[in-house]
This record gives sequence, structure tokens and C-alpha cells, in this order.
Amino acid sequence: MSHFFKILFIVVCLLGVLQSCSSEETTIETISREDRISSDLVTKIIKTTTSRNDYSLINFDCENVLIAGDFINSQGDAAEHTFNTSFWNDELMLDALKGIFSETQIRFTKDDFHIEIIADFGTNGPGILNTRDNVIDYFEDCSFEGNTTFFHPEPVTVSEINYNCSGNAKYFIGQNFFPDVYITEDAIPLNGGVDAVQEALSAYNLANNSTYSIEELKVSQVNFTSPEGTDSRAIGKEEIMNYFEDCMLDRDINDNDCINFKYPFVMNKINLQTDEIVPITINNDSELNQDFFGQFENVTFNYPLTLITLNGDEIVVTSNKDLEKALTNSADYCTNDDW
Repeated sequence: MSHFFKILFIVVCLLGVLQSCSSEETTIETISREDRISSDLVTKIIKTTTSRNDYSLINFDCENVLIAGDFINSQGDAAEHTFNTSFWNDELMLDALKGIFSETQIRFTKDDFHIEIIADFGTNGPGILNTRDNVIDYFEDCSFEGNTTFFHPEPVTVSEINYNCSGNAKYFIGQNFFPDVYITEDAIPLNGGVDAVQEALSAYNLANNSTYSIEELKVSQVNFTSPEGTDSRAIGKEEIMNYFEDCMLDRDINDNDCINFKYPFVMNKINLQTDEIVPITINNDSELNQDFFGQFENVTFNYPLTLITLNGDEIVVTSNKDLEKALTNSADYCTNDDW
């Protein structure tokens, strides 16, 4: 009798192994090699769906909002630009870009635009905001709620400054919000080194009967001349440290928001319990990201898919290979071919 149960046990185990192999084999056959989404493609998809340039944040339904900022390209060239949401559209933006090009011979794009401040002079204002989080919150419903203090961007300390770089900076004391307490009216050239800063601080302390130390000084903006000769700047710790790394404010040309998915579209998800293919509709970036975290091996795209470029052109892709190529070359879709 015990011999019978041993044989039965072995048979059950064998059937379990065969069933497991059969299930795995079915799943592999269901998702072909061409349809399988690689980890590299997933990385590019997530990068695409999580990147938003400042221009795309603007809600033009918010009336009479002054937006002041700069175009800054991947090598740090810059051009200031200010406009009002009540008197602005994509055609005027194109005209502005053409005008800047005629003056500088530098071809900026909407993706290069960085918001410095927004000022609402309408019924919901007046008010001024300058942090990205506050700007995003404002454009959700065109109203000032929460903290509307005008903050300095995250500063750096004197010890973090690379005095081998060209440019100049103004040093302030104390809190990171305005009003400012600068130790000099004019910016101090970086080539003067830390000695020039100490000299200016000593003069400030003497004039104001104060005892501030150089460790208390902060810098939130560094001004410099870009490779193409424009008056440029690095604002906030991230940009300033980028500039001080090699004395250039540069970024990867593929760090952009120049191509995006057109929604809705359908993906296929594999039910691992039944090996059934379940179609799911994706309506936005957030839903797409949710389906990729930890389970991209079990989903496939239902091609063709449509991508939208920064300038509104549509690109149809019919395979993972086409999609990866388009996302890899996203910088090609930042410029407008009309000029």
C-alpha cells in the first residue's frame, strides 16, 4: 500500500512539473520575441512619460498671467522672454523664436523655455510665484492657494563654488526667501576667488555693525557668458552645480519633452494564471507607468501607436523597434521644420 502512495506521489509531482512547463511554454509562445518589451525600451518609455518641460505646464485658460523666463538650450545659451497668457499662442511663440534666431543665430525651441516667475494680475491675484511646485499647483485651477512666498531657488554655499569658472554672483545672508539681504549691490566676479568675497563681507559687517561669517553666505544664481556669447545664468543648486562641474551649463540633448504618446490606446496584458490575453485601455502617462512597474514582461503594445511631437506633428509607429528608435531620437522632434 505504501508503495502505491509513493508511485502516486511521484506521478502527481511529475504532472505538476509538466503543467508548470506547459504554462510557461504557453506564455512564451503568446509573447513573441518581436512583441516582448525590452528593459531598455521600458526605461525610455518611463523617461518620456515622466518628463515635462516648463512650457507644457502653462494653462492658457489662466487669464492675464505674466510669465517671465528664459530659453536655455543644452549647451547653456540663453535668451530672456516674457509674455502674457491672455495675449499668447503657439503662433506668437514661433514668431518669438524666429526673432531670437535672427538676433543670435541660435535656434531655441519651446522645450528650452524655463519659467522664472509667474505674476497673476487678474481677479485671482495679485500674486507672484517662482518655485516649480507652486507654479504647477497654480496652473491646475488658476488660483493662489497654499504658500505663495517668493523663494530663492535652492542656493549653494561658498564652499561649493568653483572659482575657476568665469562669471559672477551675488551673495546673500540668512533666509531663502525675499526680501534679500545682499552683501553688495553688484555681483562679485568669480575670478576674484574667495578672498574677494571675504573682503566684501568684511566691508558689509563694518558698515552694518554685524558679525556674519563667510559660512553663512549663499548664492542662488551665477551669471556667465555662454559658448555662443549670450548672457546666461545658472539658477538654483542643481543648475549651479552643473555649471561648476565643467564651467558649462549643459545637459544631455535627449533630456527633453519633445515626443509623447497620443492617448487613448490599447495594450495587451497576459493573465499569468490563465495565459489569457486581456486588452486594457491606457488613457494617460500615469496609467502607462503603472502598467510598466515590475510587470513589463507581461504586457505588449497593440500597434500601431501614435506619438505626438512638441510641435503637434503625429508619428505612427508599428513595432517596438520603431518606438524605441523614435524615443531614442527624441531630440530630432524638438525643432520646427517650418523655419
